[in-house]
Amino acid sequence: MPITETDSINFGGRVEHTKVTLFDQSPPSYFQFVKDFGTSTNSYILTAGWSRDSRDSILFPSRGVLQSLFGELALPIGDLTYYKVNYLIQWFTPMPLNTVLMLRGDFGYGGGLENKTLPFFKAYYGGGVGSVRGYETASLGPQDIQGNVIGGREKIIANAELFFPLPGAKANDQSVRLSVFTDAGMIRDAGLQPELESFRYSAGVGVAWNSPVGPLKLSYAYPLKKKKGDRIQNFQFQVGTIF
Repeated sequence: MPITETDSINFGGRVEHTKVTLFDQSPPSYFQFVKDFGTSTNSYILTAGWSRDSRDSILFPSRGVLQSLFGELALPIGDLTYYKVNYLIQWFTPMPLNTVLMLRGDFGYGGGLENKTLPFFKAYYGGGVGSVRGYETASLGPQDIQGNVIGGREKIIANAELFFPLPGAKANDQSVRLSVFTDAGMIRDAGLQPELESFRYSAGVGVAWNSPVGPLKLSYAYPLKKKKGDRIQNFQFQVGTIF
C-alpha cells in the first residue's frame, strides 16, 4: 500500500485576557505572579505551526510518521512576554505476529522575555495518559516548598509501545488493540533539580478500543522510579483520542 504524506502550515494570532483569583492555599508562585503583574493581564500572541502525517490510519496506525512543530510568542506590547516551542514525533512500523511498534517523542521549551518569567499557567506539566503513565496527570515537575507542582520550562517525554490484536479477534478487526509499553519523561526548570533526577519511568499494559462513544484508552502502569512526593496513579483512562 503506498504511503501518502499530508503537510500543513498555519499562522495565527490572538489576544488573551487572563484573570487570576487567589486562595489561601494557592502556591506562593501564584502570589508572586500577582505581585509582579496584577490579577488581570492582556497578552498579544503570535503562533505558527507545521505538521506532516504519513500514517495509514488516524485511530489505529500500523505504519507511518506523524510530526508537528508549534511555536507561540507573546509580544512585548502586552503585559506578558514569553515564548514556547513544541515538537512531537510518532513513528509506527509493523512487526511480526501482526504487532505494531510505536515510538514517540514530545519535546517542549519555553521562557520569559525582557526579564519577565514564563507565566505559571503556560508552564509544562507531565504525568498521565499521553505522557508518563503511572503518575497522576500533571503531577510531574518541580515542586515548591509546600509540595505544590508548579510546572517547568522544559519538557522531554519518550514512549515506546507494542500493540497487538485481541486474542481470538478476526484478522481485519482493529476495533480493539492491546499493548505493552514503557514511558519516560521529565519536566524541569533550570537550576531547581539535577537533570537526571528529574526523569521518571514507568511500564505497563494498555487497551485501546474504538468504542461507540469514541476512542477509549485504558492503561495500568507501574512507576519504575519513584521519589518522595510523587503522586502515583496506576490505573488511568482517556476518552476521545488514541495515544
